[in-house]
Amino acid sequence: MRAEIFAVFTALCWGVGSLLEKKGVKLGGFSPVMGTTIRTAFSLLLLAFVSYPYWDQLRKAGPASISLIAVGGGVIAGGLGIIFLYTGLKSGNLSTVMTVAFCLAPVVGALLGYVVLHERLSPLQLLGVVLCIAGATLVSYFRPA
Repeated sequence: MRAEIFAVFTALCWGVGSLLEKKGVKLGGFSPVMGTTIRTAFSLLLLAFVSYPYWDQLRKAGPASISLIAVGGGVIAGGLGIIFLYTGLKSGNLSTVMTVAFCLAPVVGALLGYVVLHERLSPLQLLGVVLCIAGATLVSYFRPA
């Protein structure tokens, strides 16, 4: 259960964080790119501090692992993904944008795990994928005008 508890904490942080980010972008009149820059700068400060005891791992890791994290987490998820999130948050409802983004992310993860990593999906997991898609569709379709 430990992994699931961390997943719940992640969801809580992302939900509360996105609420504050939406309010901050609106209050400051920031573009999504500037909001992403502010977010990333403060994330970097926090992470530089808490990761200090582990910096020696950089010397031990090869360039392939660092490149995968840099491109996957830094460019795709942390850069482009957050810019798209902020663009949605700036113009859309928090309830709709968050639900669609965070209902479909596990669907994409499950499908990529199946296709690329050859992970097995149980019938109940497949039902969960379908329910995630259905939930995101319902939230989008029945959103307030």
